[in-house]
Amino acid sequence: MSTFLQACVNGLLMGGFYSLMGMGQNVIFGVMKIVNFCHGEMLMVGMYLTWLLHQTFGLDPYLCVPIVAVIMFCLGAVIQHTLITPALGTKSFTNLLFLTVGLGLLLSNGALVLFGSEYRTIPTSYSMTYINLGPVTMALPRLISFGVLLVVSIALFVFLKYTTIGKQIRAVSQNPIGAEVVGINTKRIYVLTYGLGVALAGVAGALLTGFYTIFPTAGASFGFRALIVVVVGGLGSIPGAFFAGIFLGLLETMVALFISPSYSDLIVFVTFIVILVVRQLIVLRRK
Repeated sequence: MSTFLQACVNGLLMGGFYSLMGMGQNVIFGVMKIVNFCHGEMLMVGMYLTWLLHQTFGLDPYLCVPIVAVIMFCLGAVIQHTLITPALGTKSFTNLLFLTVGLGLLLSNGALVLFGSEYRTIPTSYSMTYINLGPVTMALPRLISFGVLLVVSIALFVFLKYTTIGKQIRAVSQNPIGAEVVGINTKRIYVLTYGLGVALAGVAGALLTGFYTIFPTAGASFGFRALIVVVVGGLGSIPGAFFAGIFLGLLETMVALFISPSYSDLIVFVTFIVILVVRQLIVLRRK
């Protein structure tokens, strides 16, 4: 039972990162109806930014989070304005696919050239601190990261639901033409939305540096899992992405516990395919 509880806690803590990545991906898809295939690389950029801030100014990784969020938001806004917007004008999914995939390759290979292939970490005074709660042991960096993830998730939900800009984002996601008719600047919303999605990926990367190694392809697995979270939780659904990320984290740890860690990725992908097939069958039956 203690091993099972420990696996549940580990899955919950890791699932929070999948949730945040999925929510960032969902924000972008919900408004612009594009899949950001370089989302994982944005997480990697956030990790290296945190490492650079730590190396240059000696900042704690968690103090770097707001700085990384602002930098990543600006990076996302520039990418949207200079690259994504012209590609949206072509109305071609293929162009957007190749653009985001190519951008991901550029970022990962650029990191490889600049920083090399070495695995880097950010050691802190509390890196090896653990908290015991009965039969469950939690690493303090993981616990802090999960707490920050919850705060960011709640703040995102409140922002989208209650603020004026959040309501404009939801309006554009539902009906872009209708939003333009009532005076909403859709191009501005697109820039804000993509910047917000990239900022969420950067925040996830910054929070990972407390206990995760940093290397050029670190975001690949997180990027693919973000796509799974989006599909499982529902396209455009922020709460759905949050709970789907938690489910994915728990699924991975349960597979590792009861079957084998080497089968975790396989079971995740099989589950993803099964969900897609079941959903399609449900749609066909309704028709």
